[in-house]
Amino acid sequence: MSAIKSNKNVAVGIHVGGSYTRLSTAAFVLSTAGNAFNVTPSVISNSLGSRSTPSIVTDDANTEGAVVIGEAAKKNAMREGSNADNKGEVVKGRSFVKKLAEGDNSDSLHFFGHLKELAAEASGVGMKGADRLKCVLAVPVGATQEEIDRLVTAAGAGFNKPTSFVGVLSEPAAVCVAHGLTGSHTNSHNPEWSNALVVDWTASGLTATLVKRVGSSDLIQLGASKTDNSVNAETLVDLMMGHCATMFKRKTGGDVWESKKAIAKLRTACETAVRTLDRGASATVEADGLVDGMDLRVPVSKPRWEMLSGSVVAKGKELISSVSEGVNVDVVLMSGSVCAMPSVKAMVDGLFEGAWTGLGNVACEEAVTVGCAVQACLMVEAGIEESGAGKEQNIVVEVVDEVKIGLAKVVGDAVDENSIKVVVRNGTAVGVEVAGFLAGISKGDTAAVVDMNDGNKVLVKIEDCDEGELKVGIRLGKEGGLVVRVGDGEIAC
Repeated sequence: MSAIKSNKNVAVGIHVGGSYTRLSTAAFVLSTAGNAFNVTPSVISNSLGSRSTPSIVTDDANTEGAVVIGEAAKKNAMREGSNADNKGEVVKGRSFVKKLAEGDNSDSLHFFGHLKELAAEASGVGMKGADRLKCVLAVPVGATQEEIDRLVTAAGAGFNKPTSFVGVLSEPAAVCVAHGLTGSHTNSHNPEWSNALVVDWTASGLTATLVKRVGSSDLIQLGASKTDNSVNAETLVDLMMGHCATMFKRKTGGDVWESKKAIAKLRTACETAVRTLDRGASATVEADGLVDGMDLRVPVSKPRWEMLSGSVVAKGKELISSVSEGVNVDVVLMSGSVCAMPSVKAMVDGLFEGAWTGLGNVACEEAVTVGCAVQACLMVEAGIEESGAGKEQNIVVEVVDEVKIGLAKVVGDAVDENSIKVVVRNGTAVGVEVAGFLAGISKGDTAAVVDMNDGNKVLVKIEDCDEGELKVGIRLGKEGGLVVRVGDGEIAC
């Protein structure tokens, strides 16, 4: 049995998707060699054994005022059929994610309460120990602070304990954490890298985000990002539905689109077939008594599916290429259910030959929740357990361009330009202290922090130095300011 570092609190990662939600936990586990502890994540299954839960809520037909959640809600919505008149409309029930974006958190309260139960039972703490859950929540790239606050507030209310949420991570950052790009918490041999591309292709759409490593540190900067919501997992299911409905009508004369119940039944069968084709050579779309008692049986081979989905993959390729144009991409990481498709994997591999593609044990569909759980585990282990919800974790930083700060001796009233040592360069992270050293200092000498882009203008003088090497810490502020630390003292300018 593997040894686990014990901590009274439990790290949980939560990824709320537009169609599915995933949960995971993480803990420090002793390596097989017995010489180190590595963060080991584990995805939480729901009561039906599925590693994901539909992000929907519907009214309970049996109890007035009550609701059903997840798998039960999806089945309930299928029985009721879609309220939309358009053929092929997705049957979702009430998507609490959409309602939350509109400022209504009535359903999210129930949904996050359900997630709390799943996490508490799976982690072994039970509902009595649910206050030990410490969660990091994924948020979409580009989400506004208002949107993040709304999501975190709803999650805290559902857990009935706002301090359960210790932080948030943007989805691309979470994927980077899952694959070990932001620290030494895995025993993998990750490559030296400068630029990564995160391809997140889900039921909601395709987002490609560039990620830049800050120097040789474990910090990252999120760069250019593009999103296309018209190419998503549901578009692929719609294509499969259209093909099967055509085959069914050709064989039986029955029209699937005339029955809401038949549409819902066909969609479920096509979703299953699409998932099967991610890993198999063929699939059969099956639905008993689809229309007027007639059964549907449509075999679909992988080549046929690649032909049907080819236009969607081509559109995705165009977006990914435009984001990465002119950038030497060292690492390509994929997340989301669509990225599990062999044709998508082959397309991405062809665009970035030789790039590192991440850890083999991180599934595309689960990369975001795994990254959140790993980050939560690192925070719990470090004792960072006060609520930081709503704040991006400090692995993701802003960087400053057009900056060059140096450290130099001052002779008389002038800076000795021959002694200048560069400390802060372009690409330095905001809020991160950079150490500067200046050798050859005599007791009583004066040194200065200078702006080398402004004619070596003196920003801060350091008088009456001790003999030996001078050490100074320089930290850039978000509003363009500068903090200089010498010993225990700090000077802001």
